[in-house]
Amino acid sequence: MTISIFDVLATLPSGLPGSTLTNEELTKYLQAHYKTDGEKDRNARHALRDELYRDGGDGFMSGLIDKLFKDPTVRELRKSFIPFARFNNALKRLVNEMATTHSEPAKRMVGDDGENEKYQAALEAVLIDEQMLQVSRLLNLHRSLLVGFRVRKLGYETDAPREPVLDIVTPSNVRAITHPNDESRVVAWLVRVCHKTARSSGNEPKWTLWSDHESLQLRDDLSVIGDSHQIHDLGVCPWVPVTLGPPSAGFWPGSEGEDMVAGHLAIWLQNIFLMKESKSATKQTMIQGDGTAMSRGQAADSEVPNELADGQSATTVDMSMDLSMFRDTADHVLSHLAQNYGMSPALISHQGVQSAEARELMRMPLKEIRRQQQIPMRRFERQLAIVMSMVLAVDHPELAFGIDGWRIEFAEAETPLDPMSEMMLFEKRDSKGLDNAVLYLQRRHPGLTVEGALDMIANNVLVKTEIQRLMRPFMMISGALGASSPDGKTPEEINQGPSADVPAGEPSE
Repeated sequence: MTISIFDVLATLPSGLPGSTLTNEELTKYLQAHYKTDGEKDRNARHALRDELYRDGGDGFMSGLIDKLFKDPTVRELRKSFIPFARFNNALKRLVNEMATTHSEPAKRMVGDDGENEKYQAALEAVLIDEQMLQVSRLLNLHRSLLVGFRVRKLGYETDAPREPVLDIVTPSNVRAITHPNDESRVVAWLVRVCHKTARSSGNEPKWTLWSDHESLQLRDDLSVIGDSHQIHDLGVCPWVPVTLGPPSAGFWPGSEGEDMVAGHLAIWLQNIFLMKESKSATKQTMIQGDGTAMSRGQAADSEVPNELADGQSATTVDMSMDLSMFRDTADHVLSHLAQNYGMSPALISHQGVQSAEARELMRMPLKEIRRQQQIPMRRFERQLAIVMSMVLAVDHPELAFGIDGWRIEFAEAETPLDPMSEMMLFEKRDSKGLDNAVLYLQRRHPGLTVEGALDMIANNVLVKTEIQRLMRPFMMISGALGASSPDGKTPEEINQGPSADVPAGEPSE
């Protein structure tokens, strides 16, 4: 049985239930505890991570340059290179290297065949493999995440078709409401929404509160919109949290991952300096003497000579600087940042051509991270399956399924071997009953069905049989052209097949 958030937040310090809160009391409670500078700062930090991961953050970098330099000219000269110096996205590279739990599609299934068929249909409808890859990456970026499941209507009619949808929300748009007496227990979620309307009334919802019992909408100041309260009857909150570590007080993992943000910004800043000084690296001409008779508007280019007046002299000043210090600093930052997460500098820079065994050893720390992340991801995927089952039972009964016997098998991403080693490994596994030709073809041709693989094998057998029949005359030759077989037939006679004079079904002489 679910309990309303109006009753949960009214719990007394002794743990006994208090009187149910009113809308005004709920508004005051939310504003006092969740409309704070700490919550706003956390949302802003994670919003910056989202921007940097998606190759954005120009506005933040512009503000950073304003903090570092005081002279307006110096600021503008460097700001002009901001959009062009973001070619090294260290944050994205580190996150994508660590997010390998779903780099290959996982197998999810439930025990009953009929239920499993519905489960697979629901998974396909929400594009589960693509979505889980994104969940894995954003989880490594933010260290915590919220994933929601819903069924949306594709029309206004009562019998309009419906489709399941998976939503991924980062901590930049979420606030966790915890139990009054237990900061580690989340009882509801505040999820930011964006309602676009042609008739603005100033009362549009900016947040939606979701609990196991109900949903209600709030304004930007977290005040409750009175007529928005709805009991959803799902029996479970449709939002499923996932964290890389055990939930801490307040749920959120604090400042974990800020080292990646700092390293990314440092590398970006060094690249700005690199490009600016590369553009300014020139030898500037200094002219001395009376310039009254000197021609004006001359091009200051190395291919265009300058004309001086009588009595004038020219000297040059080298305005360039050593650009290697910017490259070395950026590489130094990236190297140490990668080591924070178990990646060697050779791996992060794709250095050299390694053998499969050497590269496997180099990636061993990442494999350890992968195995560690499979634990919370397995727990999260099971909870997501429960939520999908309960939501579909209410909003889309045609796809509803049971979760008895649910399990998941994470696919292992293997380091590519050379063709000969790969074939030898397959033959060894095949001989021990650990592999077969169908699975081998499916690995080589992603998306190939079992029936398609069997058709390929059958066709290969037919072609090989025909080749063997055509090669039989050559196989019978033992050193001399025209040699006959043991029964006295020549290769030409064998190729012709049975004699036309022999009745069907009778052996030839």
